[in-house]
Amino acid sequence: MPRPRERGPWFWRTAIAVMISAVFGLFAVAAFNSPPALDEQTACRMDRKDPAHTILLIDQSDPFNTNDLDWVYEFVDSEARALPKYGRLTVLTPNASDPYAPSLIFSQCSPGSVEDANALFQNPRMIDDTWRDTFYTPLVAEVEAAMIDTRQPSSPLSEAVFAIADRADFQPSHGDRRVVLVSDLMQHSDGFSFYKVGADFTAFGETRLGEEIPDMTNIEVVARIVPRQMYDLPLNDVKAFWRAYFRQSGASYGSVN
Repeated sequence: MPRPRERGPWFWRTAIAVMISAVFGLFAVAAFNSPPALDEQTACRMDRKDPAHTILLIDQSDPFNTNDLDWVYEFVDSEARALPKYGRLTVLTPNASDPYAPSLIFSQCSPGSVEDANALFQNPRMIDDTWRDTFYTPLVAEVEAAMIDTRQPSSPLSEAVFAIADRADFQPSHGDRRVVLVSDLMQHSDGFSFYKVGADFTAFGETRLGEEIPDMTNIEVVARIVPRQMYDLPLNDVKAFWRAYFRQSGASYGSVN
């Protein structure tokens, strides 16, 4: 019987190289899936490297009716699910008493939806439960409370948009930025009021507010116009005003309806 061939040095060198590569590969996978340090209150990254930040500005200057609640919930649901893991979602409302300081309703980062789950290292059911319990349910509760809040005497939308663009956590270093306006888009404040002047962008440009249009380059802005039985101005004029406003700001602007 012939003697089995002895394995040469090349075989052992190759085997050792494969084992070392496998070990380093496991460490690399573990490091890649290791979560970053998070803020206990917001679940946002401590290094402030938000992959995305979406801001919902909900204008409750006029009360929402019951029919509005369903589409707002659907809209909020869509925005929440679209966020990547650790993406920040902030909900603000215009503040009549301090126009440049919109009221903070909610600001928290997504722990990641089930669509982001890694089946090799995570339990999709647990991921979904965590997303709902710690992020989605509190979000919906705060949005509902904001919608039924007491109506405000004015609607300083332009001032609120300026404040949003000036937020420290909404600068270019914070990933994809998106603003969603849930409003009838009727600007009404001491600085400029559609009810007094109309949706006249030329007249607006001659005011102090017209000189304060922020730089919103690379920011996506979407308007979800709240339906009203009767508008005080032609809706096309209102839409045209905000198209001109955001065109001048450099934002990418679109209207859902």
